[in-house]
Amino acid sequence: MENIDTVLKPEHVLLGVEAGSKEDAIKRLIKLLVDGGAVKAADESAVFDAVMAREARGSTGLGEGIAVPHVRDCSHVDGLVAAFGRSDEGVPFEAIDGNPVHLIFLILGGPDTSDQHTQFLRTLASLRQHEHFLRFLRDAPDEAGAWDTIKEMLESLS
Repeated sequence: MENIDTVLKPEHVLLGVEAGSKEDAIKRLIKLLVDGGAVKAADESAVFDAVMAREARGSTGLGEGIAVPHVRDCSHVDGLVAAFGRSDEGVPFEAIDGNPVHLIFLILGGPDTSDQHTQFLRTLASLRQHEHFLRFLRDAPDEAGAWDTIKEMLESLS
């Protein structure tokens, strides 16, 4: 996979996500990408609609408190971009295990990123098998600590 720093930037990490629904959580993470310059403000609504269209086909709540909402071939982004949010309270996400989600990785794949998108999804889906990383991510004291954990985790799993 390409360098994680080009996909998920430190400024695209947010702890303390307050969201009463998966829609709220997804909107907050898209806004984080807008604020960080990875998505144009004019495209914010279209990106949200694309992610929710994907969610309508089946929840991306993987279980174990993890969700990976994503969209492929999104003409509103260049390359592969991602954001991470942590919710201490948990977000109702219609996860396969029925439990609230605490760790949310939003992935937006632009045109011609299908292979990288699939590889990144596989890596994130494997997180459920790495409880030590999940524990460190759940316990990270701040965004910088969460970023360091994510970067180490993704580099070791790639």
